[in-house]
Amino acid sequence: MFDWFKKKLSSNKNFIFTDNTDSFADVLLVELKATSTDAITKAVNRIEGKYMRSVLEESYFPLQSLNFVPNDIEVARALEEFLRVHEDINPEFRKEFCKSFLQQEYFSDRGARVVIEDDLVPTFKIDVRSLEGNSEDEKYLISIKGRRILFSSDAKLGNPKKNKRNTDHITDLITKNHTDQVRTKVNLKVLITDRDGHRTEKVTLPTLLGKNPDTACRDFGITPVLIKAKYVSRHQIFIYSILDKMFYSIPEEATLTCKNKEGEILERGKNYPVKITGERLYLGVPPEKIGHLTGNVDPAEFPVLELQPVSREETHATDKTPRPTIV
Repeated sequence: MFDWFKKKLSSNKNFIFTDNTDSFADVLLVELKATSTDAITKAVNRIEGKYMRSVLEESYFPLQSLNFVPNDIEVARALEEFLRVHEDINPEFRKEFCKSFLQQEYFSDRGARVVIEDDLVPTFKIDVRSLEGNSEDEKYLISIKGRRILFSSDAKLGNPKKNKRNTDHITDLITKNHTDQVRTKVNLKVLITDRDGHRTEKVTLPTLLGKNPDTACRDFGITPVLIKAKYVSRHQIFIYSILDKMFYSIPEEATLTCKNKEGEILERGKNYPVKITGERLYLGVPPEKIGHLTGNVDPAEFPVLELQPVSREETHATDKTPRPTIV
């Protein structure tokens, strides 16, 4: 998890990584990711009830500030030294470090979206003196599961803003695969299992599936398909065809995982052919769940997709003009 920081700083001969530093960094990433998600989720839950669902679907809340406070004096001292040493080498270290545990977007159960702007840098309120007076029992907090909580956090959201028309990634995909020149009306059945239950969508390619695919997709001849579940990226799967052959890929901007039925995590930006027998895909499943997957998941959180190519015979049959019969 911390390897990319090693590569970034390996050119400086005056800095030597130790196993203790790596372990501390790994613990920081896990703890800060958990507490930031909790703080942002609580913040959006507090204010989303003031707005109609239609407003939430067409706008997003910008994250104005995110503050972390260590609950333990030892953690505060270690964090202060950790940031000081690394910022002496790279002044942008704090911003890069925070990007490694912050998601680009967060969603509530009602569909409200929180966007993290690129220029946002969380604040670490390291005040060792305020922690020195704590008794031994007050040094740190314990969660319900018995896990030590290293940080407290607080998030502040701005007023909702209208969604931006972001179609650059779609244009890049079309240009990359030349689907604008060789686009064919190949039909595809998509069996979707999400919080609304089971349904079948019959779409023409190319198509973009996700939690909030841009309606502007239609300007490029792309069919948007909405997936209603908690753990699915805004733009999760792009499916297209070239010379009657179908392919699918995970956009680079997708923040959540996508696995096939063998339990393999699909690589972002890689093109996968759609098998004649179809494909089964599991969205948002944690990476640590390895091996073959089953349908025994909660579709409201982890939706399941099945891609079933429509046979050429079936396509031709539906395209033909019905032959009149004698009654």
